[in-house]
Amino acid sequence: MNNNHGSVIKEIRKLRGISQQQLGQLIGSQSMVSRIENNKAEPSDHTLLLLCHALNISFDEYFDMVYGTHASDTERLFDFVSQAYKTNNQNDLKKLYISSLQAIKRNPDDVSLFHKYMVVKATLYHLDFKLTTELEQNRLIDYFFQVPKWQYYDLRILEHTLYVIDVDKIKPYITEIIYQDNCDHFSEAVSNTVGQIIINLLEASIMQKKYHVTKYLLTQVPLWQPKSKNFKFQTWLLFWTGFFEQQQNITSNTHEKIEQAYQIATYVDSQETLKIFDRLLKLLHH
Repeated sequence: MNNNHGSVIKEIRKLRGISQQQLGQLIGSQSMVSRIENNKAEPSDHTLLLLCHALNISFDEYFDMVYGTHASDTERLFDFVSQAYKTNNQNDLKKLYISSLQAIKRNPDDVSLFHKYMVVKATLYHLDFKLTTELEQNRLIDYFFQVPKWQYYDLRILEHTLYVIDVDKIKPYITEIIYQDNCDHFSEAVSNTVGQIIINLLEASIMQKKYHVTKYLLTQVPLWQPKSKNFKFQTWLLFWTGFFEQQQNITSNTHEKIEQAYQIATYVDSQETLKIFDRLLKLLHH
């Protein structure tokens, strides 16, 4: 548990001149405010959104106060590697990989630096679908295993690093994450991250030819309640379902779903998505 959560909430509440009882009325539970401020509980993403709204601060401001520059720096890293992957920018990824590798060598026990290093390495390896070392895989899995309740940061790290991990090691977490999203009603941004994790794992399972994991994921998708609200998720689900069915000879018209995914991407004029579709199919049929 990060012990900064409670002190930050308490500090902002006092600066706003709001009593603990008043804040409890605004978010629906004074006991929850008390538990958070006394570091007996961490706020869920939904509670955190309520707290930020009640205290009139942004999500980013809150995380900056809790983690210093950690959260904003990490978010910028996510944005950078995502764009580098979309544009196949290997040069910048390699430069960032070298600097992050040097940083983790200087501070091998720094979890935050290790996560940043793995996010960059996973993005670089994603271009060729290589797995990282068993040691690094296990270190990531050990971290995910210790997550008491999935929060935005943990989900984002999983989203960006699962490509370099054997998908059999990731599979057990999916049901847990879907269940938590259904029960806790994550914010839209966090729920979109859950959708991206499912899509990324579908891709990784197909690339690793672990089709039993692909099949399992496709049985879990109908259980995930926010799926119908996520247009991007539905497009990528069509693409990967189509490819899976093609490989398993499940339908007679094996190209239909892939063609539909292309049509949707063309209709919304998503050139980046079309280029990634082309790149992936070239790799898959190589």
